[in-house]
Order: sequence, then structure tokens, then C-alpha cells
Amino acid sequence: MTMGCLGFAAAICGGDLIIKDYVKENVAERSRKSLAGNRVILTKYFNKGAMLGAMADNPELLKGMTLFGVGSLAGALMMVAGKKGHFLQKAGLSMMLGGAGSNAFERIKYGKVTDYIRFNVGTQKFRNVVYNMGDFAVFAGTLFLILGESLTPQR
Repeated sequence: MTMGCLGFAAAICGGDLIIKDYVKENVAERSRKSLAGNRVILTKYFNKGAMLGAMADNPELLKGMTLFGVGSLAGALMMVAGKKGHFLQKAGLSMMLGGAGSNAFERIKYGKVTDYIRFNVGTQKFRNVVYNMGDFAVFAGTLFLILGESLTPQR
């Protein structure tokens, strides 16, 4: 099961990196291509910080924290991957590791992360945030992990 978890994480990471490469080559920076009836916008934005540009003024600390986070996720996944059951925790940690891994790769290699999806719904503040598939994987994985922990009987 460990290889399956790592394979799932690698697929998420690789898939996001493929999309980011496509966006970097084919989408103009800060352009707007409407998708899904103008509810989703394809764009290109390079984020030098974490979410919402946090820590952009301290890139070396951010890189260190990023690597620590990815290592912690990998360690947590290895702790649960060999256990029987715990499907939601394994899926969640795999998703989190894959999403965080793709963002970490770009942050370390380029000093910035490519974001490319905006939502044209909700408040203006929400509309201004640009995401990538790695972000969605981290978010969804966190929900899976919390749900799995909530449903797992404590011993």
C-alpha cells in the first residue's frame, strides 16, 4: 500500500507540474480566459510567497518551511501507509503530499509558484485569489485527513 500512496502523490504532483508547464508556455501573464460559463478563469500568476503572497519578503525562510512541511507530510504518510484500513488518512496525506510537492518543486527551482485558476464568483477578495491544482489537492487532502481522523475509533 505504501507504493500506492506514493504513486498517488506522484501522480498529483506530476499532473500539476504538467499543467503549470502548459500555462507557462501558452497563457499570457494575468490574462483571463473564461471557462465554465465565466465562473472559472484561466490565468497565469507567479506567486513568490505562500498563500496570498505571505512571506514573499523572506524567500529563504519560506523555502525552508516548505521543505520541512513536505518532509513532515512524507513522514506522516509513511507512518500510516503500512497500517490496515485508514483509507481516508492515506488518501488525504497522499493528496496533501502531491499538492505540496508540486508547489515545493517550483518554489525551490524557480523561487515562485505558478498559479492559474481564479473563480469569478463570491466576494471580490475571493475572486482575486489565484490557485493551482496543488492547492486544491492540499485542501481536499486536509478534509479527507480530518474526516478520516474523526471517523477512526480511538484506542
